[in-house]
Amino acid sequence: MANINPDITPMGLTKHREVDLMYQLMYAFKVLCQKLDVDATVPATTYEANCFTALLNMSIKDTKGNYLHNFVGEENFVNIDPTGITDKARLEFIYQFFNMLETLCEQIDGDAFATATYESTCYTAILTQMVENQKGSILGNGNTFYFRPGGVLNQKELVEFYYNAVNAWETLCEKLDTDGGTTPPTDTDYEALCFTAIILTRVQNGAGNVVGNTSTDRG
Repeated sequence: MANINPDITPMGLTKHREVDLMYQLMYAFKVLCQKLDVDATVPATTYEANCFTALLNMSIKDTKGNYLHNFVGEENFVNIDPTGITDKARLEFIYQFFNMLETLCEQIDGDAFATATYESTCYTAILTQMVENQKGSILGNGNTFYFRPGGVLNQKELVEFYYNAVNAWETLCEKLDTDGGTTPPTDTDYEALCFTAIILTRVQNGAGNVVGNTSTDRG
């Protein structure tokens, strides 16, 4: 039976739900970039190289044993698995997700197939928190909350980030399916394959809004 209740809420964030969502978000990112690279009417074939391989610097193992690894360099490389998530790993995950999503949106906006509004609608308007990594690099929009070294474990804000991340991802996938650019993507199943089939965690934010999809292996 599918779980119709939120898996993650401001009052309930378990380690294994968090790790599963981290894996799902990054795996979905890889699948979407690969899909853009082979879409017949998308001019660029460098989405995976530029937006995933060049930027993701971590290994993630979820509670089911699924494993995702990409290595950029020793500095700020982190491991994430169900046995534990360090403050540094959480901060790097947040920073790298921001960086990857912004880079992806900017590349789509600069590619000839697209309406040039992905960064404004899928990144700037939704990821309204700020993040500073261990090196002092800063990304984000607005000032609702500032993730920084030593300031990651605010559960309410952390859940808000996960809600925003899933919301941004769904918005991007939906936009690709309905893009009204001069030469829109050939495929219209980005949401089905890169969001609905992969993001199998439901997140509720502080306002009571819920995003994500149910998983059939949870009661």
